[in-house]
Amino acid sequence: MKNNASLLILLLNVIGRHRQDVVTAFVSPITSSSRCEYTTTTTTTSLSVNKEASSTTSSYSPSASFDTFQATEIDASNTPPNLQTILTSLKELKSGSDLRGTYAAHANSGGTIANISHLIKQVKGEGNGAALTPFASHCFGVAFARWLLQHEGDDDASNHKHGTNALTICIGRDPRIHGERLADAFARGAESVDGVTKPVRVLYTGVTTTPSMYEFCRAGKCDAAIIITASHLPEDKNGIKFFSGSGGLDKEDIDELIVLAQEEATEWYNTGIMPPSSGNAGVLCSELVNFLPYYKQTLKQAIGREVDPNPNPAKPLSNLNIVVNPGNGSGSFFSDLLRELGANVAGSLHLTPDGTFPDTIGVPNPEKKAMVEETMRACEDCNADIGVMFDTDADR
Repeated sequence: MKNNASLLILLLNVIGRHRQDVVTAFVSPITSSSRCEYTTTTTTTSLSVNKEASSTTSSYSPSASFDTFQATEIDASNTPPNLQTILTSLKELKSGSDLRGTYAAHANSGGTIANISHLIKQVKGEGNGAALTPFASHCFGVAFARWLLQHEGDDDASNHKHGTNALTICIGRDPRIHGERLADAFARGAESVDGVTKPVRVLYTGVTTTPSMYEFCRAGKCDAAIIITASHLPEDKNGIKFFSGSGGLDKEDIDELIVLAQEEATEWYNTGIMPPSSGNAGVLCSELVNFLPYYKQTLKQAIGREVDPNPNPAKPLSNLNIVVNPGNGSGSFFSDLLRELGANVAGSLHLTPDGTFPDTIGVPNPEKKAMVEETMRACEDCNADIGVMFDTDADR
């Protein structure tokens, strides 16, 4: 069988030099660690393989159904096409030091890895780029936990200031509706990692901001953190940003995570099934927490230190009229924070976190003309001293 498959591949390469438009390949079930790139195309020409016979014959049959390859993209590794689709997609999620893609849902239980592959192809075929699925989030949850255990002692994460021996990861998200399912999948993946003497615990803090996640690490509330957000990108997008005790992960760290995630995806491919998730029913993890009040307090203290002179330490902003426009994003709490510091924030708008972004500006982006203009109008209407805008995850 192996010899026949090798001959077929060589034959297809020869054919492909003359028929680059329609080439279909049979792929041996024997796999190795090396990979091949492929694309899926529609074709009316196929190669029929009789698995029962001792010899392999070819004939043209429009009814045969195999995954298709460009001839120049076939190599000797024979990575199964469904698996190769997934491995490639995990790599394509990289966006600098983050992961970003178009959210694509699949069944929260049951199904096969082939379902994931077809979903990824569908998203890409519609021109939406890389697909960020719950399965991908699960694989990166495993990858991040393993990466942290491998790098134990490299930074402050090894100090375990939170008072437990466990490796503790905190998850937050922006208001996008699908963020919760991605958080659940990531948490399940991370907590599935066997840290031997150091178990992995995941905390879920819900809707919060990107800057807060690093503060939680710095303050020792967790060893590492992620936030599930696509910042100011359209609402069908989502992504993951990673933090450790020494700050955000860099591009090289993301490359390491991708390799670990691909290894996890390959293990699931070999089982033929998908890991379960909770759907949109919640996040399964060690503990649900609310760290946002702590973050608010650190901001209040920082603002108080910066106001000089400060005749009223308890209400340092008592003479200011401020319009806050978080655009229904994670920065909605800033209105309450500034009011507690004495500011008049009565003219603020879009203060309720809402992942459907129902108001006029859509996904908040302080560089978007519509958001700037409506904030300026609100400032004029209430004679505000200043207007403050935030993007979805409030990191700008």
